Amino acid sequence: MKTAAGSWTLAQARALWWQKQAIGDATRTGALATVIGETGWLRTLGGSDVYIAARARRPELVRGELDAAVAAGELCVVPAARGCIYLVPAGVVGDLMALNAEGWRKATERDLAKAGSSMQVVEALAQEVLGALERPLSTEALRKALPAGAIPSFGEAGKKIGLSSPLPLALRLLEQGGRVERTLEGGRLDSDRYLWRRAPGQGKGKRKRMEARGSEHPIDTLAGAFLGFAGPATLAQLAAWSGRAQRELMPSLERLGAVAITVEGLGEAWVLPDDLEAVRGAPPPSGLALLAFEDNYLAPHGLGVVSDPRHHAIQVDLWGSSKPEAIGAARHVLSRTIVVDGLIAGFWEVDPRSEGATWMTFDPAPKALARQIEEETLATARFLLRELGHARVFTLDTMDLVQERADRIAKLRDGVRKAPAKAAKAPAKPAKKR
Repeated sequence: MKTAAGSWTLAQARALWWQKQAIGDATRTGALATVIGETGWLRTLGGSDVYIAARARRPELVRGELDAAVAAGELCVVPAARGCIYLVPAGVVGDLMALNAEGWRKATERDLAKAGSSMQVVEALAQEVLGALERPLSTEALRKALPAGAIPSFGEAGKKIGLSSPLPLALRLLEQGGRVERTLEGGRLDSDRYLWRRAPGQGKGKRKRMEARGSEHPIDTLAGAFLGFAGPATLAQLAAWSGRAQRELMPSLERLGAVAITVEGLGEAWVLPDDLEAVRGAPPPSGLALLAFEDNYLAPHGLGVVSDPRHHAIQVDLWGSSKPEAIGAARHVLSRTIVVDGLIAGFWEVDPRSEGATWMTFDPAPKALARQIEEETLATARFLLRELGHARVFTLDTMDLVQERADRIAKLRDGVRKAPAKAAKAPAKPAKKR
């Protein structure tokens, strides 16, 4: 591992983050899978924000372009960091499956013992599943396609540990082994319902396990990807994103040749060796971006380092919490953000009632900027409503909740801090002159 390589200002770190994220960068004209691989794997969550995040990196992207990359196997929807579902390039899937398999078998064997079963039952069912996947099937359709009695019930003992049958375990076993993969039900990413299909090379008579591992140490793929799109980052930030213990990550940083630097406001942070040169040529962030709520420019480091200290006390709605939190301390914001020149400048949301959008900025926007925000929020709203038919953020979100968020933003925009006053009485008619 290399020794500390000096100090960076927060502005330098922010410039590199902006460059790595390629936000609004029309020059990133390579394959979509390459762009997403370089600028950050995308959370799916069963909502529309995966498309917003992709469009921030590939302006003018249409829904079908992203969906087609998944259908072609160039991008894959898989359990990745912390076992959460991400959209990732196909080349890293083998390593991610190996990482997710660590510890899974032992934990599964313990659960199966509690249910009075064993891994042999899961493995036997896995072979039946592979044979039944003549075409992509949902989990429910797969149940119907399997022979009667092929899926044993774990009964009451299984219910106590959350396992009614071995089918989910068989699918996970096959997925981790590279023998089946998820694809999109209805060909769309804005759903958490998937179809299962045989992975390439898994036809009849081809039962050999695929070895798609790209690294001797799969954890290096995870750590290297994060530093690639989010460095400089602290060890704690890397651990929080990856779900791996800091003690596991330190050897990985050493193998990657990561360099320790000091960043204003962050303390000790880590970068890949190429970043030491890249930061010298990274221009200050410039331009307007409409970002998804859990965007890779925001979540890895928290909102405080990508917002003006003057705005740190502003309260924002949080993902996973009913209580708002100040921007300066928040990491996960539910409101969709407006970023101007690398700093969070306000919020935007689709307005279902008007079939348009609403937005607000913390400071009054100059006319040219206001016009641009108006145009781009409207264009994004139309993309979501016309191409997807909704603007839900995640699976359990609703258009009514989207409307509530839009109304809150409109209230902030209009400077309303209290309930509207009662309507004034009509003035009395003047008396007629006699």
